[in-house]
Amino acid sequence: MSEPKVLSGRYEVRALLGRGGMAEVHEGVDNRLGRRVAIKLLRSDLARDPSFHTRLKREAQSAAGLNHPGIVSVYDSGEEEFVESGGSSVSVPFIVMEYVEGQTLREVLNEHGTLTVDEALNVIAGVLAPLEYSHRNGIVHRDIKPANVMLTPEGDIKVMDFGIARALKDNSGLTQTQSVVGTAQYLSPEQARGEVVDARSDLYSTACLLYELLAGRPPFVGDSQLAVAYQHVGETPQPPSFYNSNIPPAVDRLVLHALLKDRDSRYQDAYTFREDVLAARDGRPMSFEDDVEATQAYPMMAPPMTAPMAHAADAEATPETGPMSTIMTNQEERPPQKRSRAWIWIGSIFVLLALAAVALWVYEINKPEPIAQVEVTNVAGMDADEAEAALIQQGLRVDTDEKYSAEVDEGKAIETDPPGGQRIDKDSIVKLIVSSGPESVKVPDVSGKTEEDARKIINDAKLQAGTHISQNSPDVEKGVVIETKPGDGQEVDVDSNVDLVVSSGMVEVPDVTGQSAEEACKTLEGDEYQLKCKTEEVETDEHDEKKVFEQSATGGSEVKQGTEITVKVAKKPPEPSPSVPSIPGGIPTAPGDDDDGDEDDKDKDKDKDSMGGGLFDDWSEGIIGN
Repeated sequence: MSEPKVLSGRYEVRALLGRGGMAEVHEGVDNRLGRRVAIKLLRSDLARDPSFHTRLKREAQSAAGLNHPGIVSVYDSGEEEFVESGGSSVSVPFIVMEYVEGQTLREVLNEHGTLTVDEALNVIAGVLAPLEYSHRNGIVHRDIKPANVMLTPEGDIKVMDFGIARALKDNSGLTQTQSVVGTAQYLSPEQARGEVVDARSDLYSTACLLYELLAGRPPFVGDSQLAVAYQHVGETPQPPSFYNSNIPPAVDRLVLHALLKDRDSRYQDAYTFREDVLAARDGRPMSFEDDVEATQAYPMMAPPMTAPMAHAADAEATPETGPMSTIMTNQEERPPQKRSRAWIWIGSIFVLLALAAVALWVYEINKPEPIAQVEVTNVAGMDADEAEAALIQQGLRVDTDEKYSAEVDEGKAIETDPPGGQRIDKDSIVKLIVSSGPESVKVPDVSGKTEEDARKIINDAKLQAGTHISQNSPDVEKGVVIETKPGDGQEVDVDSNVDLVVSSGMVEVPDVTGQSAEEACKTLEGDEYQLKCKTEEVETDEHDEKKVFEQSATGGSEVKQGTEITVKVAKKPPEPSPSVPSIPGGIPTAPGDDDDGDEDDKDKDKDKDSMGGGLFDDWSEGIIGN
């Protein structure tokens, strides 16, 4: 005997429960939690088609986001590698769902035929409640039909198979490409035309379902799905009472209003539709009726008149003298017998006592068992699997949800709803809230923004604008953000501090002494400092020639962006001339040096006299004296 297939090392696949257009549903067991589940596997012949993978994943995502007792819960999903008969492997997606005891409405209709009016209205009210919830959460089912509605032995309604469901905000999809999505007998006119669907399309399909529960057939039938789709678009349906005379006029009006072609004219939301269903059941006015007396409680329909009853009716009109009339005549003519009044009273008392005993016996055998209650275990801080197992062990059903938490580690239980310590009925649903860790966000890029704008952007991103860090910059304007710490794009926890590094508008001057004039200016004017440079040559023999020995702002000091820095460059002084005393008026010539005795010499003598006369004599004497 072959070993049962186990998916994801956890879910054991057992007996086949049913087959659909794209998947098989098996009974299964969650070996980790020990609970019974239903496992939906994509058919192996469709497993290589990516579109069917997408559809099954969409079903899991759509239903997993919905938590309602009227919607079949999705616990898990994944993919498993299966080996085909030829030896090749194929990846088959699967969904693990809540196991629901009961029958689909399709099976109920096939086995029992139409429902009573009360039963049909109660079922549709049970379908509209989860639809109202899914629409409120932005999900349109798009395939409401008898095969997708389960009826449990307790009379509960479960909506399942969100395989072609779409988010209301998602306008993409098959209907956009003129492809009909859904089942033809339950298509809304807009679906048949290939238009974008919304919640009102589900309500039209629900009205088709109600029609079939009452009349035993959908509102439109045809030789092909295309023929049925055309009828949805262009033909008016017969009232359901055309096929079932037990249906009261109020229910006819309810169904025909819900089946109006124009989606703006029919029901706009599931809540109103459901309220009118209950109003029609209870004989109250419906929302679309102006006359409050238009809807009345429908009377009990008399059974169809059989042939003997028909003859009896005729007999009232035409007296007959047959055997029956003779017996009746004899009974009327018979004088009444006298009975003792005491025996009448005694007999009445015995009858009443007997009826009371029967009533008590009926009550006792039908009295519901008292519902056991349990105290919800406090699972806060436990591992998610451990917490779920503890609750299941108490006889409770668990619906797990995740929530961001900075205080509770990821994968640990935060709390339950109802909370731990509260007493509730056994088999109740308890929501288990599990921590998904702290919520993280990316640090926004605020470089180039003013500090005020940057702080607003950071706070809007669920972060806290922290410390102001002033930093010099050659090119970022004063008061403008240079960067953040942590840097932009980094993942951080919500409400984390993000510090702002803001430009001071100043530049730290580098020390360029000892460099050549060209090197110094290149350093000052470069990208790192972006200052202006002015050179000034100074004759000195105390510093290396052509080297900067002084700058107008010392190295390490701070100046405003773009400030001009003057650097002094050493220049070698000129060589000194031979040492000769300097004599006013020039070097004199000794008397008599000029042998020609011309007038020039006389003039020179006059000049000497005019310059002081005795000066030459004193100088010459000094020389001679020395």
